[in-house]
Amino acid sequence: MDRKTPDQIEKPASRRGFFTSIGLGATAAAASLIAAPQQAAAVTPAKGKAGSHYTESEHIKQFYRVNRY
Repeated sequence: MDRKTPDQIEKPASRRGFFTSIGLGATAAAASLIAAPQQAAAVTPAKGKAGSHYTESEHIKQFYRVNRY
């Protein structure tokens, strides 16, 4: 028979160890985001389309009228 010593027996993962690793992973992810900030790309509007693209058409007016906005 092959007997294992107490050092060789695998223990199931503990709940405390699981949550500790999740916390450490989240901390590392947040630190990596802070350490390497990226600049947001500037959005340039297309030529010939100034302002918003919202037009109040008949179905929009009907929606406001029905829902009493």
